[in-house]
Amino acid sequence: MANIVIDVVSHLPADEPQGKFSIIVSDNNTAAGVIRKVCKENGIPMKSSYILCDANRQQLQWSNTLRNCGISTGSVLYLYSEEEVGTQFKQPCRINTWWFLAALSLFIAGAGITAISVLLSKNGEIIYQYGIVMDAGSTHTRLYIYKWDGNKRQKTALAHQVHTCLVPGGKGISEYSSDMANLSVQFGSCLNEAKRVVPSSRHKNTPVFLGATAGMRMLNESNHALSESILEKVREIIKNYPFQFDNPKERARIISGDEEGTFGWVTSNYILGKFGVQPPASFQTYPGSKALHNNVGEGTVGALDMGGASTQITFYTPNFDNNTEPYRFHLNLYDQNYSVYTHSYLCYGINQAGLKYQANLIQAQGLNSTSIKSPCMPKGFNKTYKYSEIFEAPCIVNSSQHLADTSIDSNHSYVFVGTGENETCTKAIQQLFNFNATCNHSNCSFNGVYQPKVYGQFYAFSSFFYEMDFLNLTKKQYRLEDFNNSLSQFCQKSWKEVKEIPAKQNESLPWYCFEGQYILTLLTQGYKFDSDSWKTLQFVGAVNGIDIGWSLGFMLYSSNLITNEGPTEYISIPVFAALTALFILFVLIATGFCFFAIKYMKRKEDMYRRLSTYGTL
Repeated sequence: MANIVIDVVSHLPADEPQGKFSIIVSDNNTAAGVIRKVCKENGIPMKSSYILCDANRQQLQWSNTLRNCGISTGSVLYLYSEEEVGTQFKQPCRINTWWFLAALSLFIAGAGITAISVLLSKNGEIIYQYGIVMDAGSTHTRLYIYKWDGNKRQKTALAHQVHTCLVPGGKGISEYSSDMANLSVQFGSCLNEAKRVVPSSRHKNTPVFLGATAGMRMLNESNHALSESILEKVREIIKNYPFQFDNPKERARIISGDEEGTFGWVTSNYILGKFGVQPPASFQTYPGSKALHNNVGEGTVGALDMGGASTQITFYTPNFDNNTEPYRFHLNLYDQNYSVYTHSYLCYGINQAGLKYQANLIQAQGLNSTSIKSPCMPKGFNKTYKYSEIFEAPCIVNSSQHLADTSIDSNHSYVFVGTGENETCTKAIQQLFNFNATCNHSNCSFNGVYQPKVYGQFYAFSSFFYEMDFLNLTKKQYRLEDFNNSLSQFCQKSWKEVKEIPAKQNESLPWYCFEGQYILTLLTQGYKFDSDSWKTLQFVGAVNGIDIGWSLGFMLYSSNLITNEGPTEYISIPVFAALTALFILFVLIATGFCFFAIKYMKRKEDMYRRLSTYGTL
């Protein structure tokens, strides 16, 4: 303890004493003691509103000693009145350790409770899975993206279509044998779209499938090595994208005609809600469609698919002959086993049937001819085709009915001249089928192929729908007689009349008569639909924006093998309860710290409470 000499400068109000006062005090004296000494020695009335500040205009606490405030000989202090200066000077910091501990405890409690509450709210959060299916048909390839709740129903997804992309180029992959480099460009456009549509966080979990259909089936029969090289190129392309593509030979392959037909059947019945599950809300369902019948498969709809190179028929029936296992397809969906009749007719798709029709006409009228009468084309229409365009097509090359003539130049031209003869057209189309082939079963369609009698309701799609849509026969249920009449009237029109009819594809206009007669013959004489069973037919293209085809059914079937990703549990209830109790304890601890902080402040205030009277220095 030592005496020091300091100056106190008065900044009191104008009616109070002014000037600089030098005093000698002990460095152990408090700020309150200095104020009392200055007032007493200079005759200044003592007021409790007086405050003392250092050179930095920082107010000194009344209870603080000069030594603790860093005041020494030569220091200058300033005397003010609180009433005069208000809050223009910084107030002393009165935060103590107890307040800090209280704030820290509250922060831990608040942050902890917030964190575990967020985690609890995420419990049960739906994880969506995605799948990509590429339908590599005979005339084009289309990519479909499907999405479903990762918590599948009885191992099978409740998927819905979220995006589709038509691969540019306008041809099937079987036609890229001499243009492999361009295949990468064409496929890349849709695969890049898929990268944008599927969230990046799901890329590595999104499986990609490619199913090549009749176009590649035909190529595989005639040139297996070439078809395999095309598939290998496709696999290489897909591998370059961030999607899941394990076991490439299984993921990108030629699917059988039976698979194509069956998966089309799956698509139709799934959208209609026939599998005892409720599809996503985006699908239309029908009264009573949610319940399964006692016999699994009863109440389902049959599927008729007509592509460019093949056609498929698939339906449930309880009336199978013995020894017909090759015509059955077994599958498990939503924990139910289904067994359906299915058969695919390769080379009976609408485009290949047209080529066989043309080849028959040429052979009947002479291979060396240049002008070919075509009864199924409108009168006044004519178009030139080369020998190679017809006779080098896979279904013609591999047909015993159309033997190649090496003496004919592949560039030899045939001018097909439409004659519009309806009856002759019907007879020409009937020659494409063998309705008199030996049948070793109770019932056959054509070419000796076993087929039970059609059973239940049917959906007909793809080219079946396109033809009926052109004839405006899809808005409601039409009778077989209505179809016959509409088709007959159209086939009698001249090319001048036909080309004035609006069509989605003008290049198909001269072929609509042939296609209609072909479909009529296939359905009535091939599949044996009569006037009564025709009423069970519905021609559809899409339901609520979902394409009717095999790809969705394929995705559903494949989802049985995809790992289930149910709702994630971020925090269990017992852990949440324990942590909540812990953080409540932190709140109680913070309350205790606040109590001690207040008690500490009161004790301090008692120490430097301003005195209203002079005391002894």
